[in-house]
Amino acid sequence: MSPGLWLLGLACTGAPEPSGPQGAVAERPPGQPGPPGPNGPPGRPGGAASPKPHILKPTFELVGQPSETLRSVVIISLDTTRADRLAVYGGRAETPNLTAFTQAGARFDAAFTHFPETCPAHWSMMSGVPPELHGNVGANRGSLYTGPTIAEIAKQGGYATAAFIGGVTLQDVSCGFSRGFDNFDDRFDVDTDDMRRPAAEVTAAATTWMSAQTGPFFAFVHYFDAHFPYTPTAPWDTRYDPDYTGTLDGRDRSLDPYRRGDTTPSPRDVEHILALYDGELSELDASLKPLLAAIPADAVVIITADHGESFEHDYYFNHRGALWDPVIRVPLLVRAPGVPAGAVVTEQVGLIDVAPTALQLAGLPLDGRMMGRDLTALTRGEGEGRAVIVSNTDPWMSDAQESARGGGLKRLEKGGAVAVYDLSADPGEQRPLTGRDDALAAERAAYEAQVTPLKVHQGAPPANAIQHSPEERAQLEALGYIPAGDGKGRPPGPPPQGPGQGPPGPPPGPPKR
Repeated sequence: MSPGLWLLGLACTGAPEPSGPQGAVAERPPGQPGPPGPNGPPGRPGGAASPKPHILKPTFELVGQPSETLRSVVIISLDTTRADRLAVYGGRAETPNLTAFTQAGARFDAAFTHFPETCPAHWSMMSGVPPELHGNVGANRGSLYTGPTIAEIAKQGGYATAAFIGGVTLQDVSCGFSRGFDNFDDRFDVDTDDMRRPAAEVTAAATTWMSAQTGPFFAFVHYFDAHFPYTPTAPWDTRYDPDYTGTLDGRDRSLDPYRRGDTTPSPRDVEHILALYDGELSELDASLKPLLAAIPADAVVIITADHGESFEHDYYFNHRGALWDPVIRVPLLVRAPGVPAGAVVTEQVGLIDVAPTALQLAGLPLDGRMMGRDLTALTRGEGEGRAVIVSNTDPWMSDAQESARGGGLKRLEKGGAVAVYDLSADPGEQRPLTGRDDALAAERAAYEAQVTPLKVHQGAPPANAIQHSPEERAQLEALGYIPAGDGKGRPPGPPPQGPGQGPPGPPPGPPKR
């Protein structure tokens, strides 16, 4: 791992508590408790106090002036969506709405996340800086980075701002993601069998809010439907594998032993579960149609994902413990005035490029600390992509990983062992090269030199350590982030960490592999 960079511990597994009636929209100031639970104070059943997210006040180092013509911005995040499974990228899962969207905009074929978990990945997407600079977002229930997000820059520029959250791991209490949003709509009934807010409810809330706006706005719309469990409704449940006669379905009770690594699924079972996942992707695409129809024609619209999902490399039905390309490669589609219709970009880009691209296309200034780049020139065939994309897993895992991807090579470090792959000859990352441990060393050093000075812009961590309630632990188990049943898995969580502090004692481990 890159020395001296990592402050992140358990990333965004401080999952939130169940809340009020399903579908209720709670408009509240960012960081404030939600509605009462059935038996106690706000947000927590049984009378326990609701934990609070960590919300910092940003500092601004803006470069340039707003344009005379400001455009609304909509960012759509498809949580846990692999690019290679989507028809718009040549995959099996039918995506007529994404395909039509791309015909009017640009498709990026080599876009990658910097962290395969929801909260750190989204903080990078929104801020234009990598996860290293946000601190231990899970333990702190928020980012320590004091530079602004897209929402905060847009709000300062006079925009109305709102977020519509579809999954528990991005609720405010989990990672303080409400910074900069006038309306942070993240309250919904949590069912541990399926930790999502249905796409139709997310879409309805977002379209209702957008239709009421009279000036420029920024909307962030988050869908959790592709995330585990893999339970598409008819006809998508049998669309891609109607003849399966085995015993596995997409729910935790059947897949948990495979997700934990206690046993290995047969190729036929993996094929079936992948078909269910593809069904979820197609169902999600259908759910996007009314949202896309409601967005103003001249708005900046970006569709992407925080990470993908693994169905191979002996790591099944999960994402947080792997950096293979199916996990870190994400869709990235951009439509806006000034973006050529039908453009296809093959240059390598990262999620930290989303923020500056959205801001520039909208006519808003960037923050001078952003490491991301405006990608608009690439859509016109100008400029170059990133020399290296660095991605990391949770650094407190017993087998924490770092990948560096560039120049047709991929360097993967896991538990101190290094493997290098030639992605042109071996796109499946099956045959490591010999004698190439130092591959991409210069590119990684340049990246590290760029990150290190920005660490001074981290704020102080909150005073109290995170503790998971029984309800939160049940949610984490249902998501597969901690082992279920015996209580011997990941401890409640590390204390918050600030700059220069390391983990106090044994690191919490990942789900058993």
